[in-house]
Amino acid sequence: MKNQNLIAARQKSGKTQEQAAKELGIFKQAYHRYEQGSGANTIQTAIRIAKMYNTTVEKLWSTSVV
Repeated sequence: MKNQNLIAARQKSGKTQEQAAKELGIFKQAYHRYEQGSGANTIQTAIRIAKMYNTTVEKLWSTSVV
């Protein structure tokens, strides 16, 4: 199941998946898997992603669209 909150946060920031991945220091394919809901990210990566989008891990990975 796609992570709509993560997708929306990235789009709101104006970043592409490639730009977000580069900023995080991860491969684009890994970032893509996070958005698709098939990647197993670490809590450290989730925190870094949340900080990059100025939000919380809970908001990005909750089941309701924010």
